Amino acid sequence: MREVVFTVEYEKGVDEVMDLFIEYPDLHARSMEVHATSESVWGIDKVVGPDEILTEFDDRLERVTSDSNATGVCGAPISEWHYDVLSSNPESRKIYSLRREGDGPRSIPLVAAKHVGEGLILRSERRGAQSRWSLLVDDTVAEIHDEIRENLRDGLSLTVERLGQPPCLLEDGRVQRNLTPEQKSALEAAVEHGYYDVPRQQSVTEIATEINVSSSTLQYRLNRAEAWLAHQFAGDSVGVDIDTELDPEDIEFIR
Repeated sequence: MREVVFTVEYEKGVDEVMDLFIEYPDLHARSMEVHATSESVWGIDKVVGPDEILTEFDDRLERVTSDSNATGVCGAPISEWHYDVLSSNPESRKIYSLRREGDGPRSIPLVAAKHVGEGLILRSERRGAQSRWSLLVDDTVAEIHDEIRENLRDGLSLTVERLGQPPCLLEDGRVQRNLTPEQKSALEAAVEHGYYDVPRQQSVTEIATEINVSSSTLQYRLNRAEAWLAHQFAGDSVGVDIDTELDPEDIEFIR
């Protein structure tokens, strides 16, 4: 078995929900569970981002899933699209969705399920202009790739990023990853403007004005960076055992 990563690149204006990911780099979605047959795909996604962006995401998701003319990435009409918000807080959503496509060329997970059959394992991720699907497959890569590429809707492009051993199955123990560029910049700005000084020199609102971002976005970036750094410190401490893979997007805040 080999892992293949199919990446669909979206031009702005092609998809209302993906436009939001393009407009706001802090918005990120990743599958927690995903399953597919040749007729339907269902699973749970975790979507993270600043509060005001998630509110707009909620509105766009509602509009898109209610659109009777919605189609998949290869143009097949979506015959059923149901979703439930399983949990919601100011920094994340966990969303269950079920989607079926009608007659016509099918989307990536449905095409993969048709060719691979039982035992298909797949993950998904959305950030910026890209929607990435990671599949564990045998010798069906060429058939899946050709069928998808031939039928992509206008404004979408397809690339294959990797074909080989799946790194997610080779990693062992806690993996340290870098902060995102936005989180690094937020920390640098906070230090530079005395946010961590005692007494504090400038507030989040004042720093946000200086660097031309909203105060909620800056606070969000600082929260996630600080939480990630705290977990990394705890994981390196002899008195704390953290044996799970962790990156900044896995941290959820409950308020």
